[in-house]
Amino acid sequence: MNALRHSLVAVALVGITQSAAADNLDIVVPFAAGGATDIVARSFEPIFSEQLGVTSVIRNVAGASATVGTAEVADSEGNPNIIGYEPAGALSIQPSLKDLPYGPDSFTYVCRTVSNPMFLMVSKDSDIDSIDQLIEESQEYPFLYGSSGPGTLPHLAMAALTVKSDLQAQHVPYSGSGPAMNALAGNEIQIMADTETILENYDLKPLAVFAEERIEGYDDVPTFGELGMQDLDFAVWQGIVAPKGISQERADEFAEACRATVESDRFETFADKAKANIAYLGAEEFEAFVARRVEINKQVLKDAGLAE
Repeated sequence: MNALRHSLVAVALVGITQSAAADNLDIVVPFAAGGATDIVARSFEPIFSEQLGVTSVIRNVAGASATVGTAEVADSEGNPNIIGYEPAGALSIQPSLKDLPYGPDSFTYVCRTVSNPMFLMVSKDSDIDSIDQLIEESQEYPFLYGSSGPGTLPHLAMAALTVKSDLQAQHVPYSGSGPAMNALAGNEIQIMADTETILENYDLKPLAVFAEERIEGYDDVPTFGELGMQDLDFAVWQGIVAPKGISQERADEFAEACRATVESDRFETFADKAKANIAYLGAEEFEAFVARRVEINKQVLKDAGLAE
């Protein structure tokens, strides 16, 4: 009788442990804290958790241009309690650059959250005020430009710019936008391509925008097309993915929570303040979008000499 009682207690404890685990969600951000992806993720997380009715924690897993953290999510097949808050590069660029333990088809897609065009920017106290001046001065003293890692979208945009113009500049990769901003503040680098979120949060000076049209609120910042450099259209987008093998019920729960989060007043207020452009896509649309971007980015990588 005592043995049976002990067995029942053990089963109950296991059930409690599993139930508790199901109420906790691990959100992997594959960059260092303080960058554009991390800033948005930390405003997204509490609303998303409330919608799911769980407790969640953001875990920054930086390294190898966001592929370390992204690989961790891919390797968690069947785990319903982990998701990745993913940047564009990890899903649509890195798999075309090197052999990885994951590919674009290694995930359960949940939603796209935001999408922002990138600006070419310098520090606020820089004496450079235009692209022409930047290019001219680079002929004598080549500049250093930073990125959130090799093969990330900021790196890709800058590499394409050096192909399309006479800009003389060399790449210095960092583990995220936050560390790159520290380098810019210390004049370790002089140029950076990143989103309006970074531009506003770090009070930088924009010289041009990687978009087809000028951006509202930056009417005096020209597009690269206006400056005679065509096809320099790059946007940094972010989204949620989960591991393969989770139940359809869990995938649907994630998708509904994401939709409700990006439509919430709280997230819209944050996005407006942080200049993060909400660009929601549902699960199927997000998966199709990533597949298209993979093919487009493959060609850009080839043109920039970054891939065969």
